Amino acid sequence: MNNQVEFEADKAVAINQRLRQYKKNKKLIEEAKASEKAEIDEVKSFYESKIKRAEDDNAILMTELLGFIDTEHGQTSVSTSMGNVQARTTSDSWKWGGAVAQRKAMKQLPSDLLKKVTELDKAKIKEATTITDDGKVILNETGEIIEGLSGVKGGKKQCVIRLDR
Repeated sequence: MNNQVEFEADKAVAINQRLRQYKKNKKLIEEAKASEKAEIDEVKSFYESKIKRAEDDNAILMTELLGFIDTEHGQTSVSTSMGNVQARTTSDSWKWGGAVAQRKAMKQLPSDLLKKVTELDKAKIKEATTITDDGKVILNETGEIIEGLSGVKGGKKQCVIRLDR
């Protein structure tokens, strides 16, 4: 009986030791990710600023170059030894918006201006198929391999850890 108590105590000590190390590693990972994000954000900000300045400068230069073309008298381009500058008229540009904006527009538009889109019914596909060990998706009814779909077979054991804070 005494050996059993000692064994359980040793086991608890070993578990707690591993949980402490796990918690320490988890904190290190979080700190590293935060540091990585901060550094990436700083570098992105630096280059975005540099790129924006160059793009703004190019926009001014393009406006100035367009001023050299006499479009009122039919001139459409100017050439020099460094290159060619053309004046073009832009066409309409559509801003389609996100999914919410598009749904609003669909309610107002006549049906002949809308596409009928078919999508995969993922819930039904999950019920009607099986994933093989090598990731292929097979239709249960016919045994046919479905091209274009793949998956990861479940049923593997995994450890879930919840730490008391």
